[in-house]
Amino acid sequence: MNAVEALVAVRGYIKHFFGCDECRRNFLRGARHMDDVVLSDRDAVLFLWRSHNKANYWLRGDATEDPEHPKIQFPDQSQCPACHVTLTNGSVVWNEDSVYQFLQRMYSGAYIARDSESAGMRPVNPLWRNSGRPTANEKQRISFNVVTMFVPDVINATRLDVSLCLAFYVFCTGLLALLYYRFCRGYRSRKSSASFPTV
Repeated sequence: MNAVEALVAVRGYIKHFFGCDECRRNFLRGARHMDDVVLSDRDAVLFLWRSHNKANYWLRGDATEDPEHPKIQFPDQSQCPACHVTLTNGSVVWNEDSVYQFLQRMYSGAYIARDSESAGMRPVNPLWRNSGRPTANEKQRISFNVVTMFVPDVINATRLDVSLCLAFYVFCTGLLALLYYRFCRGYRSRKSSASFPTV
């Protein structure tokens, strides 16, 4: 999937599923001419960046603003000095080539943390997939975490997810055992006692 297709999917998600009505209307108003403006992956990335900065501009100082994460124009001067260009009249404008390069670096694979990693779970070592067991050296290097051994790194499940699945499994097993005892065992005892007539 290229960035243009991803952007169209984001627009569809926001249009049909986003919970904030005002946010949805504002985004769709800005995305009205998206098909005419966004022609390449670079255009798609910069379109989302501009939309984000417009939202930050309008929400700055709002009652909903988080004081620990103020609504600023992203990236700021300290994050990307090359993204800001000062003109001869003293005004500051964006260098979109530098912004695009900054966004590519920032959101590349090296800087992305999957949910399981950000929750503190260690992904399963891919070397183990072939043999199924770690070598003696790997056992010494790695402290084992039983929960993550059962969760492949492609699932991105947290400990809570695994615990809830386990609890649901135990509940369903108990319920099936109870239903079996109630209906099947009870049916057999009634059937065997009915086959012998009482005198």
